[in-house]
Amino acid sequence: MSDITLPIIHRNGTSRADLQKCYDAADDALFEFIRSWESMEFNARDYYPQGPESWIMALTARQNINLKIREIRDYITKHREHLYA
Repeated sequence: MSDITLPIIHRNGTSRADLQKCYDAADDALFEFIRSWESMEFNARDYYPQGPESWIMALTARQNINLKIREIRDYITKHREHLYA
């Protein structure tokens, strides 16, 4: 993930407590999504009727989604670390 711009806590901005609450809620929601995502059945037997390359395509797409989820998690984590420092 490239560098991100983190918020600066100041008098005219959103309070630290409000930002913490929002990023904590996002982290909780993402955790629940990840639990659901990882428990989802994902098996080659559901793809082979489409041809021999279909499983590789599905697996590649799933791996790409996993990378995006990791990027989102890193983004939220960096914000939370910053807000709780």
